[in-house]
Amino acid sequence: MRAATIVALAALSSGSVALAQQAAPPAPPPTDWIEVALPAGVFREHGGDYRSDVIDIPIRAGGELEYKLDMREGDSIVYRWNAVEMSEPRLLYSEFHGHTERVGGAPGTLMFYRKANGGEERGALVAPFTGIHGWYLKNESTAPIVVRLHVAGFYKRLDE
Repeated sequence: MRAATIVALAALSSGSVALAQQAAPPAPPPTDWIEVALPAGVFREHGGDYRSDVIDIPIRAGGELEYKLDMREGDSIVYRWNAVEMSEPRLLYSEFHGHTERVGGAPGTLMFYRKANGGEERGALVAPFTGIHGWYLKNESTAPIVVRLHVAGFYKRLDE
């Protein structure tokens, strides 16, 4: 009986190993996402407040002006402007540009983002350097106009 008991225990023991192998949890399913490293310049946390403004900019007939925002390098804006009730939009010349503050007699840095004629513009900007960024507007028509600027992001208005 002793030999029979040993054989039975061996059978149970090998059966329990087989059961243990079958009861192992299934492998997790493959994931639908592959995490990639964050490239430099894609995300920036801001210390200042996000803001949004709608600004009416009057320009006399034949007049010109520059509307400026103060931005730090890496700050971003989205914007849209249009000439309100301008009969010939092609007579509005605009330059969207940025420049550094000049120190003493040293030259500053100037970068043009866009130069065009027309009554509207839409876009976004990530400031390539700390300084003044904005629009030079020249009304080449014989009537006064208003340019309505919608801007949102991280900036300081220089007319406040």
